Amino acid sequence: MSTAIRPASPDDRHELIELLERNIPGKQTGHFAWRHEANPVGRAWSWVLYEKGTDAIVAMTSLFPRRVYVAGKPTICGIIGEFVVDVAYRSLGPAVALQRATFEPVQLGKVAFCFDTVPHDQGMSTFVRLGMRPNCDVVRYALLLRADEFVEKKMGPRIWTKPAVISANLVLRSRRSKPDPHEFEISEFRGAFDEEFSSLDKQLAKSDQVRFERSAEFLNWSFRGNPESPARILVARHSGELVAFLGFRVYDGRVSISNLFGRQISSSGPALIDALIDLAQKEKMHCIESHISHGSETTAAFNRTGFHKRETAARVVTYPNSVVENVALDGSLTWEMSRCDTMLAG
Repeated sequence: MSTAIRPASPDDRHELIELLERNIPGKQTGHFAWRHEANPVGRAWSWVLYEKGTDAIVAMTSLFPRRVYVAGKPTICGIIGEFVVDVAYRSLGPAVALQRATFEPVQLGKVAFCFDTVPHDQGMSTFVRLGMRPNCDVVRYALLLRADEFVEKKMGPRIWTKPAVISANLVLRSRRSKPDPHEFEISEFRGAFDEEFSSLDKQLAKSDQVRFERSAEFLNWSFRGNPESPARILVARHSGELVAFLGFRVYDGRVSISNLFGRQISSSGPALIDALIDLAQKEKMHCIESHISHGSETTAAFNRTGFHKRETAARVVTYPNSVVENVALDGSLTWEMSRCDTMLAG
């Protein structure tokens, strides 16, 4: 049966959620409302692939507005997400057509540019067909804290693996260097984000970066309003003034850093990461991981605290991939991205 693409309407909401649940494990209703309707920058745009004749929706994609600083100037871009296709319709033709649909808000001037985060070479096929290439890579960094999971995968959950686990954990602890002294007061932040976070965000708009906003409004939506697992925040202060913060989530014994952001990041960053490592060890977490864009100013803080560079987690592809507001997106600017920028989980 032939298919066609059209913009989604509010009447499609129930069918869109059903499509997402067929292709993405887990209940989607709360996530859909958070992503599409609660976004402080505005409602998302969606497009659907449907069967002619039956009007059944068999694929979709969405574009979510986000505020971003391009060379220090605030503007609005869009992040592409919810690209799902029912099994029977997974071919390059419909995928390319859906991808082209997400460019429409850019062409109409509703956003300055849009971008997708592509996790593997197969996902790049639609962009290659469109003559597009990555603007930057996002790399996973990891720090192993406990060897239990690793040893059991290698040797199996046998009684004789326990001595190997104990020995490996002792080695990991011995490799943990003593944290450097610092002048920051580190604490866990449990309240609502307020103006001091918005002020820090505005202070750090830099002329050599593409960097996504960290305003109180965004942080409350991303970290406090997200229906996924609760986010936790560590803050670094000096004489009571907010200097930097680190956001993270815990999944099945693993710590995932959503964001590290602030002033004096070469010193405040390691102080926050060291505090997180201590907390994770006390809570018997297995490892800590973070996603960092190539060239990020936070890379040195992770290297200094014992993290190791792993695989490329995503390739960032933008449309248009040339110039926004007379500034080149590819080449002259460093992309400053972390997990809360590459995923809608925050």
